[in-house]
Formats: sequence, structure tokens, C-alpha cells
Amino acid sequence: MRRRTALMSASAVLAMSLLGACASEADSPTPSEQSASASASAAAIEPAVTDEELPVDVAGEVGTAVKPTVTFTPPLTVSETSRKVVVPGDGPEVAATDTIAFAYTLYAGSTGEELDSNYGRTAARFELSNITMGLARGFVGTHVGDRVVIAIAPDDGFGEAVQQFGKENVDATTTIVVVADVEKIVPTMAEGTPVTPPAGLPTVVTDEGNVPTGFEIADPTPPADLVVQPLIEGTGPAVTPGMNLTVQYLGARLADGEVFDQSWTRPEPFEFVIGQGNVIPGWDNGLVGQKIGSRVELVIPAEQAYGEEPSNPSAPAGALVFVVDVLDGY
Repeated sequence: MRRRTALMSASAVLAMSLLGACASEADSPTPSEQSASASASAAAIEPAVTDEELPVDVAGEVGTAVKPTVTFTPPLTVSETSRKVVVPGDGPEVAATDTIAFAYTLYAGSTGEELDSNYGRTAARFELSNITMGLARGFVGTHVGDRVVIAIAPDDGFGEAVQQFGKENVDATTTIVVVADVEKIVPTMAEGTPVTPPAGLPTVVTDEGNVPTGFEIADPTPPADLVVQPLIEGTGPAVTPGMNLTVQYLGARLADGEVFDQSWTRPEPFEFVIGQGNVIPGWDNGLVGQKIGSRVELVIPAEQAYGEEPSNPSAPAGALVFVVDVLDGY
């Protein structure tokens, strides 16, 4: 995979650095080069204390598009991270091991001042074990569709990093008030309707957990054109050029089925921008138009892969076959 450079605004970088422990947007050519030092481990995340009397009022329609109206009387302080669900959702429950997408607004409990918000923009996405402990505690046990208020105790908060906002009376001892809408749980593998592929395509071999482990090659003849075959059709929107995609994948040489690359045993899925030359043309051309949540088989001729004589000696030559789970896109 080729390198990409991710550009973020100064405010977005600040927000990400405070929300999560691993806000680096360094070049990410392969999942093996992506690493994180977590603020919280899944095993250590205790749900926040439920406090239905938390004195924060929220008005407005639930959703990530429009920022709600939030009122409370400062100073608001808590010694234990607490939460209340102001509008319940009907989606699945959030677990400590999940990655979730959510909209949020942060407030200083000391002054009531807004610190940051991403309503009306792309939802934040974090694995809960890689996010600030107070947020992780606030989200665990909520449901997709919930609007939740989280009051983060200083011991679970952002520490001295909160001073990066440059606000008076906001420091490591400040209770941070968060209003958030839980948009979705990012799946760990393709989910949807199975599709029966036509005869003659390589057969994807999976383990007992439906994780791809290899291919059975019936016909090693390179295709004249790119072959794109959904194996599971997801229910999300279609992939469009410029989307940030999160995928799991397995790749092999078509000639003999030898696996040369895969992401499933690495710490994180692979993330990249589609349609901008950050990956081989077979991916850029084959994944556009597929639905988020799908598992897609790509049989790629050499000219849309690394060529018959790759300039990189570690890259595989000739036609290739991939199976790609498109987990998320935005």
C-alpha cells in the first residue's frame, strides 16, 4: 500500500489529542505500522455511575447533524465519573471492546464554557480502549441511538492536556461535561446478506469465526479485466471516492494461492482514503460502489496490482486475489 498524508485542522488535532490517547495522524501505509498506547484497557473499563439527577439539561433533536442546546449551572463538579441517558436509543449495547462513532460537545464544568464540538461534522470514531478513561466509562453500557450526558471526574479526565484549550479556570482539576450522541458501533467483520459467487472464482477459506484464512484456486488464469464479486452484501451506503475506509483484508497470488499479506492478525484494521491512489488500482477501482459492511472478493490483473515485475522486490508479481471486509467509511 502507498503512503498517504492526513491533514487535519488545528482544532481537530486538539480535539483528537484530548479525546484519545493515540491521536497521531502519521502516515499509515499498512496496519502493522499503526500502534497505540491506550488510556484504558477494555478489561479495566468500569461503566460510569448512573446519576439520573445529574443537573444538566439538553434540548434538541437527537442526531449528529445539529448541536443540542445544553444548560447547567457552573461550577459543576463530580468526584466519580457519572452519566445519565437523556434520550434512549434502541440499538445494540456498547461494550468495552467496541469501536464507536459519536458526535459530542465538551464543556468546562468550572465555567460552563464550551470547549469543543463536532456536531455537524464527521462523527468521531474511537476504540473505547484507546480513548480517555472518562469517556470510555461514560459510553460502556449505553446503546446506539442514545443521547448521553457524561460528567468526567478529574481522575478520569484529560489531565494537564486540557489546558491546550487555553481557557481560564480549566485545568487538570476541572470536571468535564460531555453531551454525546452514539451513532453506531463499527463492526469487526462484514455483516449482511450472503451472496453466492459464480463458479470458477477463487473460493475464500474461513475459520470457525468466519475470518478469511486463504483461498482455493480453481482456475489460476489471470483475468483480462478486474473482477469484483460481493460475498456478503452490507447495508451501509455505497463507497465513494475520497471516503476514509476501514477494512480487514487477505491477499494472495492468483497463480498458487500463496497468501502474501493480511490484516486480521494485526492490532488494528487498515485505514486509507479510497480513490486517491493510496492503494493499488484494483482496490481503488473495485471497492468504489460497494456498500459499507460488505465482504468483497477482488481478482486483480497484474496491471491493476503491482505489475509483472514490481519495482518493490517485496511486492508480489502477477495477478492477485483479495477478500476485503469494508467495515466503515465516512
